[in-house]
Amino acid sequence: GKGLVEEIVKLWTVNECWLYCIDFLEKTDNLLQYRVKWSIPTRRKPIPAATASVYFTIDIGGKEASIYYVLEAQRLIHTAGKPIFREKWLKDIISTKTMMLDDVSF
Repeated sequence: GKGLVEEIVKLWTVNECWLYCIDFLEKTDNLLQYRVKWSIPTRRKPIPAATASVYFTIDIGGKEASIYYVLEAQRLIHTAGKPIFREKWLKDIISTKTMMLDDVSF
């Protein structure tokens, strides 16, 4: 499962400054669920304030595995391979979180 997610993510065209990690979330019936957490760490901020997550579901119930993904805070379900993944989607999530963090005082 994790290998399939890795193969899909490697096909996406994103700037090399983006780093990601893949976490296994759970298995329910014939579904495997993973989270790919994206961020842009820098030397000044190696732990970024905001990350963007993409949630993958692999359906292993049929003859061939079906792979779907959803970006965090969105409802649209994408099929792996179509449409083409857009780096802008990650940037939008991060910028929204950053704006919200700027408005909150701790």
